[in-house]
Amino acid sequence: MRASRTRTRALAPEPFVNAPGGPASAPYAAAMIAFVVYAALCPPVSGMGDGSEFTLVLATNGVAHPTGYPLYTLFGHGFVSFLHALGVAWPLAANLWSAVGGAIAIGFLFALASTLTRSVPGADRATRFLAAAIPVALFAFQPILLTDATAGEVNSWSAAWACAAGYAFVRLHAGLESPGDGRRGAMLWGLVCGAGLAHHLTSILVTAPLTIALVATALRRRRALAPLLLAALLAACVPIASYGIIAWRAWHPALVQWPALAPSLASVLDHITGEQYRHYVGYFAPAPDQRALIDRVAVPFLAAGSAGLVVGFARAKDAGARTAWAALAGAAGLVSAFTFRYGVPDPAPYFIPAMAFGAAAVALALAALAAPLKRSAAPTLGVAALAALLLVVPWVRDGASRQQEITSYERLIRSMWTAVPPDTAIVFWPDDRYIHLREYQLLLGEKPALVVLNPDLLLEDQTRERLRQRFGVDPIAGHPVPRIVPGSPDADLRIRQYFKQVIHSFNERIPTPIIIFDPSVPIVQEQRKP
Repeated sequence: MRASRTRTRALAPEPFVNAPGGPASAPYAAAMIAFVVYAALCPPVSGMGDGSEFTLVLATNGVAHPTGYPLYTLFGHGFVSFLHALGVAWPLAANLWSAVGGAIAIGFLFALASTLTRSVPGADRATRFLAAAIPVALFAFQPILLTDATAGEVNSWSAAWACAAGYAFVRLHAGLESPGDGRRGAMLWGLVCGAGLAHHLTSILVTAPLTIALVATALRRRRALAPLLLAALLAACVPIASYGIIAWRAWHPALVQWPALAPSLASVLDHITGEQYRHYVGYFAPAPDQRALIDRVAVPFLAAGSAGLVVGFARAKDAGARTAWAALAGAAGLVSAFTFRYGVPDPAPYFIPAMAFGAAAVALALAALAAPLKRSAAPTLGVAALAALLLVVPWVRDGASRQQEITSYERLIRSMWTAVPPDTAIVFWPDDRYIHLREYQLLLGEKPALVVLNPDLLLEDQTRERLRQRFGVDPIAGHPVPRIVPGSPDADLRIRQYFKQVIHSFNERIPTPIIIFDPSVPIVQEQRKP
């Protein structure tokens, strides 16, 4: 019992880790430093990925691609609208919203790492502070998070939620070991789980093992489980209710919303569960640049993090601590296992929660390794911190170069856009970034007569119906969709060939000009009529 109480005190953190884990202001300072760097690296225009979509969705309070991200959109709309009222352009405001998410992630991660280092006996305040700061700084400025925290993407907020969930878990786990009915903690955990589900279903990969650990601890401490579960369930319903916005938009469309969202309950459920992306599950097919990024950044972080989690579990001296460490390791493992079987071309950001938990565990390992050095512990970690700068500085420099590349890419798109006649025509950009042109139309009022589409949208019933009503022709009539095995070597080639045939046939059947817009070539080409 004495060992159990000692471990409980070691894990029990005070708000934002007061002594001996480090100064109470440290997580806030870490968050502010991260935000300043992220904000400085935010380009003034929309980024390469889904930046234009999220810029439009935030500006118009619309509906993004599945799962819709209602909380991200609701609060983000208020944020970007406020900045725009101050004169900030919509794209930059959307990028800064991601910077806020990244900064919050770093603040919570520093709090989590500092909390874990408090279980290391013999480590002074400076040692614990440096042990937490080194892995958190490396995580903050590694290219995967740095890219998404400086562009209009949702992944920095996924990181913020994951880090907040990890910190809340450690606090609540310690709370269950202490006297009290625990209902307030159960409600907090319900809010955390509900916020995760209101963001993406993959949050279950994190909350499931952590929740199991909390339930196991409650049972071991002979807590009344039913009131705790009821309190958590009721609290979780509050953020989950935000999906009502998606349902309302299905029957009351926004100016910008995902084209497959139809006015039916089945469509709403498909949207919030990501049904359209289920075919990606079961294989791993990252784009070449993503595979290189994963090998160069994600894999080393996951390996070091796994070692840190093993150290944490091995050092645990009671059942409660072992349960907590097993849950953190389980969450990291589930996230990694899922991502390595998720066939989207850009899977690197899905590793972020596992990388974050690993970074926090590495902080504990560093503190445990340095503590026996006594007075030389802090100076040794100081040298390690300087060595970490050898990685951080090039990463930040690469982030600045990426900012220039995005700005240069924007100039290319603008020059190609000026070559498109403003009269009625259908513009096909064979890429999800087609919505970049919609950004020009809706936010700048340019060339509104043009119909801008990604050929993939021709598979959506609502898109084809709108084209049929306007131009009198179903684009894919007479062209049955081929059966393609997801992840097969020839899948992309067969899809491109299919849409090339569809566009050629569509062009022959309507008098309206059809223009191919493809910056990867680059080319702006009007299709010849028969």
